[in-house]
Amino acid sequence: MRTLSLLFFLGLSFLVNSCGNKGSTSNSTKEFQSGSPKLILEVFAGYSCSSCNEELPELNRRIAAELKDQAGALDARVYVVAGPNWSKATQETADRYGRELGLTQFSMYVDNQCKGEYRKFYSGSSCLVPATVLLRPNGEVVEIYDPGIVDMDEFMARLKELLNE
Repeated sequence: MRTLSLLFFLGLSFLVNSCGNKGSTSNSTKEFQSGSPKLILEVFAGYSCSSCNEELPELNRRIAAELKDQAGALDARVYVVAGPNWSKATQETADRYGRELGLTQFSMYVDNQCKGEYRKFYSGSSCLVPATVLLRPNGEVVEIYDPGIVDMDEFMARLKELLNE
């Protein structure tokens, strides 16, 4: 009888801990509605980047306010390329950063040590942030913005244009 109870407990534990776990996302990150996105927005940011910390909340607000229903067609991601201890960045660190900035329109990703996504678009050994890239879901690059602050009015106009195509 104990063996049966143990097997039942282990099975239940497995189901609870594994089912529905689609990667780590914080409560403050966006869950996508039905359908696939029309456009992917990748922003590379860092904790100590004052421009990032000013630009991301503004971009978050403008996506919510100006895109409204179209915001679901935008897969918006922040790659945290630097942090207080960037060589040991974790998903929890990235999620905390998103919560601190109030980023409800973005999913947070760890991309510490400038590996992965950043080097697909920007060459060199350092991560200059903020940096912004627009892609199609098939991986086609639409636009790569030079690292630095983007003109928010022009950027939002371009997002709207691309989402209305």
